[in-house]
Amino acid sequence: MSGNVQHDARARIRSLPSHADFISRSPFEGSEIKADNVTAESSTSPRRRRWASDLHSHERRASDLPSAADLFVPSLPGIPNLATHPTHPLNIYAGMLPSYPGEGKGGGEGNTGKDAKLFFLMVKARRSAGKQRVIFWFNGGPGCSSFDASLMEIGPFRTVPATETESGQVELKLVEGGWEEFATVVFVDQPPGTGMSYVPTNGYLHELHEGSAHFIEFLKNFYTVFPEMQGVDTYLAGESFAGQYIPYFADALIKSTDFPDYSLKGIAIGNGWIDPIQQYPGYVDFAYEKGLIKEGTPEAEEMESALATCQKSIEKYSDPSTTPINIDHCGEVMDSVYRPFTQELNGKKVCMNVYDVRLVDDWPACGMNWPPDLSDVYLFLRREDVVSALHATAKETAWVECDNKVSSELHLRNSPASVSLIPGILEAGVPVLMFAGAEDLICNYKGIERIVNNLSWNGETGLGNATMNDWYLNDTQVGTWQSARGMSYAKVFASSHMVGFDVPHVTNDMIIRFMDVDISLLPGMTALSTSRVGDADRVVVSLGSTALAGVPLFKGGSTDWEAWYNAGSAFLILMILISIVALYFYFRRRGHIRRTRVALGLPRDDGDASERIPLGSERVEMDDIERAERYGDDVDYEGRKRTGKGKGKGKARLDEDDDHRGQVVFALGDEDEDDRR
Repeated sequence: MSGNVQHDARARIRSLPSHADFISRSPFEGSEIKADNVTAESSTSPRRRRWASDLHSHERRASDLPSAADLFVPSLPGIPNLATHPTHPLNIYAGMLPSYPGEGKGGGEGNTGKDAKLFFLMVKARRSAGKQRVIFWFNGGPGCSSFDASLMEIGPFRTVPATETESGQVELKLVEGGWEEFATVVFVDQPPGTGMSYVPTNGYLHELHEGSAHFIEFLKNFYTVFPEMQGVDTYLAGESFAGQYIPYFADALIKSTDFPDYSLKGIAIGNGWIDPIQQYPGYVDFAYEKGLIKEGTPEAEEMESALATCQKSIEKYSDPSTTPINIDHCGEVMDSVYRPFTQELNGKKVCMNVYDVRLVDDWPACGMNWPPDLSDVYLFLRREDVVSALHATAKETAWVECDNKVSSELHLRNSPASVSLIPGILEAGVPVLMFAGAEDLICNYKGIERIVNNLSWNGETGLGNATMNDWYLNDTQVGTWQSARGMSYAKVFASSHMVGFDVPHVTNDMIIRFMDVDISLLPGMTALSTSRVGDADRVVVSLGSTALAGVPLFKGGSTDWEAWYNAGSAFLILMILISIVALYFYFRRRGHIRRTRVALGLPRDDGDASERIPLGSERVEMDDIERAERYGDDVDYEGRKRTGKGKGKGKARLDEDDDHRGQVVFALGDEDEDDRR
């Protein structure tokens, strides 16, 4: 560990509150106590006992917890010196913190669950524009690990295949577009047992209010270890089933006596499962609008019949506070949308990828093998040196993306759908952002739009007459944006259930906009990229630019502005060359996609604006397939068989046949003629 890193860690230890700090916070601090008008409190008075109890509780908490220095991560395979990286320095902390909130609050009877711990990976902000911000991120499932986000979506890392490393093992590389650019991001594996979090055998959670209690307890311990983070502007964000977690957590924080003045500045939910009453009919809206199913066809009749059956069940629930998270007899609606696309293609039985309808997958996975990076993520997180570096050795079982036991134990019998909590969150003054990738089926944008349009708060319903604005990044339309009365809705073009996987630079712009980051506060910043919603322009940082090495970082450091401008000129030339090459592969790629859509009976996409955007990653190449075939046998998908990455509590996407495990998304289309020459 370098000297400056050691200094940083020691500074954190010194900043922990001392016994004297707590004494100075006595109710009588700064006031003169006069005998004639104040009666001295005895050591046995309720007020003194409560204060002494809080003090002793904090002392016990601090003594039982690791220090910030204990949790520091100096390096990871592929990135030997994270904090001193020449262009992308990162201060990272990881490990487990206790989350058991006490008997009767969730996690087993008696003291059964007292050893529960939540794992977190914290990536400190690289730059500060005016103020500090922290984002707590949660993946869905339920039971899916937030390493999905840190290694494949909004984090600063991506995996490097073993075939491309000198070590012959999967390693990491740093990428631009992560949300840590202007905010500290804390990726949390929860509920206990998820990802690298630990849960005792009989300590699994059963309801969402129990998850909230565990998160509150985790936060108490988190702020004890990192006191500098308390009081920082805080956001909760996540995707999929986190559409249930996040409103529950936000509601708990707003009402918490442990954090009476908590600085919750917003919540952001991507392709979330939030309101079943609106989202089940959304499948039909989506199928028709995307042209997946044509009205008047046998497929349409089957879909409408499934919806009619579902509507009969929905009619039982008129009170949002009693509406369950999933409704009986409604899962068939989504099944009726993707089932017609199950067929033979190039000698394989394939089906629609329910997380990205532009893609196909081996049947019966239908998206469970996606994204293609997942096989490498498994191999990386099962390396012993990685588990040790992340201070996660307390959990004896190997990492899985989605834990089946966590999901099956979360019964949710007394957990109404989170949509009932969102009006109260908005009325408490906490802004809400709902964003949706336009190509996701399982939690699609039509269902999200139905939620927003039917939600009532502050005496009004929906976004009213708020304009649906076009959203541009560098003069390319990347989506639409609509806001009113604290609620924002963003539809993101050319993206899937995991929006950050496809267009990380777009989601980075989105979160910067939602947090109202003022880039102009960075001294000397040159406008290399622009973002516009409607008529409102703003300057954003050009992602992927090596010139950014000269921008002042959160941890300080000098800036060579002459080098900045020289690098900017070189960058412009480089981008022109890259654009020419990218356009070639883009149009060549469209030939692949167009042929596959015809083969599957999918509608042609010539008129779809979202398909014309030359942004995002090219995901399905032959080297992905070869890589999966090489490493797939080592990948255990047991934890994903029941719930996948979706809204949770749905049908299993994989059967017991091991032949379908460990394979990535099936290649799109036939080989190019160029490839056969």
